[in-house]
Amino acid sequence: MIERRRAAKLGAVVLGMVLALTVSGCQKRIKGTIQVKGEKQVAFAEMAKISLADAVNSATQSYPGKAIKAELLNLDGYLVYETEIVTNDNTVMDVTVDAGSGTILKTEPGKSGRD
Repeated sequence: MIERRRAAKLGAVVLGMVLALTVSGCQKRIKGTIQVKGEKQVAFAEMAKISLADAVNSATQSYPGKAIKAELLNLDGYLVYETEIVTNDNTVMDVTVDAGSGTILKTEPGKSGRD
C-alpha cells in the first residue's frame, strides 16, 4: 500500500514537471522584418525603419490608452519596439511592434506596478 502511494506521488511530480516544461517551451517566438545578428544596441536606431513614436502610435491604435514605456531592442533575433500601454480601462498591456513594418507581433497582459 505504501509503495503504491509513493509511486502515485512520484508519477504526479513527474507529470507536473513535464507539463511545466511543455508550457514554457510553447511560448510563440516572434518573427520580425529586421534581423539582428551581432550588431550593437547603438546601431539599432539606424536599423529601424519606423520611429519610436510610430511604434507607440501602432500600439495605442490596437490598445487605446497611454504609453508608459517603450524601447528598441533585439527579441528572438529581430529588431522590435517593446511598448507598455495603460489602456483606457486601466489594464497594462505589453505590445511588441516590428521595427521594420510597424506590425504588432505580440501582445500580452503586463504586470501592473512594476518598475
